[in-house]
Amino acid sequence: MTPREAQLEQRVRQLESMVKQLSAQMQSRQGVGAGGAAPDPPNAATAVAPSATGGVSGPGQSLPPNPPPSSRFDSPPVLANKKASVKFGPGFEIRSDDDEFIFQFHNLTQFEYRGYEQSNEQGAVRDSFLIPRQWFMFSGRMSKPIGYFVSLANGFDNVTALDVFMDFDFDPRLRIRAGRYKAPFTYEFLVEPVQGLIQPERSIFFNNFGQNRDLGVMAFGRLFRDTFDYAGGIFNGNRNGYIAPADSKFGSAFVNWKPFANAEGSLLQNFNVGGSVFGGNSLQQPAPATFRTVVPLVGNAVAGVPFLALNGNVRESGPKTFWDMHAAYFYKQLAVIGEWGSGFQDYALANTPARRTRLGVQSFYAQAGYLLTGETRSSVGIVRPRHPFSLKPGTFGLGAWELVGRYQHMDMSSNVFSAGLADPNLWANRVEIVDLGFNWHINQYLKFYFEWEHAMFNQPVEFSPGRYQINSDLFLARMQLYF
Repeated sequence: MTPREAQLEQRVRQLESMVKQLSAQMQSRQGVGAGGAAPDPPNAATAVAPSATGGVSGPGQSLPPNPPPSSRFDSPPVLANKKASVKFGPGFEIRSDDDEFIFQFHNLTQFEYRGYEQSNEQGAVRDSFLIPRQWFMFSGRMSKPIGYFVSLANGFDNVTALDVFMDFDFDPRLRIRAGRYKAPFTYEFLVEPVQGLIQPERSIFFNNFGQNRDLGVMAFGRLFRDTFDYAGGIFNGNRNGYIAPADSKFGSAFVNWKPFANAEGSLLQNFNVGGSVFGGNSLQQPAPATFRTVVPLVGNAVAGVPFLALNGNVRESGPKTFWDMHAAYFYKQLAVIGEWGSGFQDYALANTPARRTRLGVQSFYAQAGYLLTGETRSSVGIVRPRHPFSLKPGTFGLGAWELVGRYQHMDMSSNVFSAGLADPNLWANRVEIVDLGFNWHINQYLKFYFEWEHAMFNQPVEFSPGRYQINSDLFLARMQLYF
């Protein structure tokens, strides 16, 4: 044997020794002895065995663990290595170079102060600093046709899973969504993102009678050269709920038409018109049981002045159907939106369930916003100031300034009192609200709302034991971060 061959043989033996050592270490980490039997753990009741893939098998899980992924088998699959790019603003995004896989993260933080004219006297409603929304949003897709969205929310006084859904996007004319998400009812809810609202909160009609989020399956898409949007689905029928209150299901549908969307630069390019409807059969506790001025259904126990509370023996019993028509117009710095909502809901008293009362509702609002600093918009959404706020020389800017206003009206039929659903000596069935405010967009991520709201009731409303008000005034100042 030549010296060169002897040297190569010695290196081969060294490599064999190293392989045996690594193999022994792997078996030791997997809890398998030299004879192939797993030794007893020190405490069989609490021990957790490492898995072959580097994770752990918790108590109650099967042992031995699953084999590691291998290219020889289809299960467990081997993860594919993908080149990806990272982007920031708005949100944080990781996107594969072939666009098959996307992961996004967004954050919405709202902090505000609400001060009422009748302070220290309105039960749970107090002058208070609040966090109306803290949302963490995760979204993306796992291959181009399959999308997902998950959001966790802290709002006023509760933490919950806000949205959990999957999208199947095989064709822009017909897409399918399944899970918990925004039900297709009203333009202001389905189309307008909460982080881009002109006013801090949505209308009194939607906040008290809208379907909000629900679990179900929905088809949606865009037709006629991208001028017509539609959405329709079947849902549990529980307002902002998670569990179906009954076997029957609710139907919801929405349409929006932009007839001049393809006439680029025209005066009516961003004109919208359409409507929506939802309805079904309801047998459950009232939701809501107390109607309030300026707060969504979630968290309404700690903010928003109550103007009508149903008696404790009232139940939703029978059909309810609500419909809505909308028009929205955006031109340069101007945004104008109006909606008319109507419908009915059947109630009954617990001791006479067969005797139903149909409560009718009529409502409308009109709102407008105008950007004084020259920014333009094609819809409601995030505003990017031409000159973001900065006091540094050379980059001086004051952000974007926006004047906003809204008028609202809602009328509930008087049989809410005559049928014994509520006490006419304590509550009102008609409300008018005027909102005036100023929005300051520091940059596209940070925004301040300043709003005064004046609510007028058709008859005195009790705001503390033995004390009544015919008007209610609220000052709201909100700071909002969204990225």
